[in-house]
Amino acid sequence: MTDRQIQFTIKLVHLLPQVWALSLAGILSFWLSKSDNYYEALTIFPETPTGASLNSLLFILPLLFAATMMYLLIRSGLLRVVRFLVKSSLATATFLLITWYVSKAVKLGPTTIFGSDIDSAIFSVSLTALALFMVYRKEGVGHSISMASIGSLIGVFLAFSIPTLSAIVLLAALVAYDVLSVYKGPIGKIVENSNIREFTGAVITMRDVTVGMGDMVFYCMLAAVAFSNLGILSYVMSSLGVLFGAYAGMRMLEEKDYFPGLPLALACGLIMMFGSILLAPLVAP
Repeated sequence: MTDRQIQFTIKLVHLLPQVWALSLAGILSFWLSKSDNYYEALTIFPETPTGASLNSLLFILPLLFAATMMYLLIRSGLLRVVRFLVKSSLATATFLLITWYVSKAVKLGPTTIFGSDIDSAIFSVSLTALALFMVYRKEGVGHSISMASIGSLIGVFLAFSIPTLSAIVLLAALVAYDVLSVYKGPIGKIVENSNIREFTGAVITMRDVTVGMGDMVFYCMLAAVAFSNLGILSYVMSSLGVLFGAYAGMRMLEEKDYFPGLPLALACGLIMMFGSILLAPLVAP
């Protein structure tokens, strides 16, 4: 979800976090494709249309629950509790994800920079501390890039841990979920009843444009799904689709106070990803 508080004109610089996050997603996807090819399974049901739909609910229902609880806490005046939960969740997720990526690096072979488990743990803690310092130091490029990097880490992890059909169904379902949640559900109510920029860690702010952290996560998840399943051409095309959709969504903020950040970006990204399948034979050597 994107949100703005003052009247302004959307410029391409507002896409800097998205461009960086998608670029990092490509780098991480390429790197993971060279790793041990073992990834955690985050789904329960089989890869059938019905199973994939049920798997998507396993992700969407917790999102709905978390947003609802956040709204209820805000409405009860418990802003400090919300800020604490956001900060602790971001810190925990960042550390666990960095540790996971470091574990992949350790398995790449003797060229790794990590000589022992202690070295790996120290590196993970240090990198987590640096990322969180940049996130909470102040709004600006450093904040935006750090938040976008964390979003990319999460998105790529999800792409490599959720089977392809379930991932695509989840991304498609998020298009509808985001619209309903923003206009009829808890996220819209949160925006209407609070200043969402207070909840650093749940949102990314770049020059007065605020984007939901979840938006960044799923942008990168789509790009990584395209890379890991269809190759670099699909990754490039889906990323361009995401950027086009994200920019179109931001342009809506010139007239609206807030606008869901996922529908246009994910729809354009998915269309471009499937379009790359048709284009691939034409560009193949």
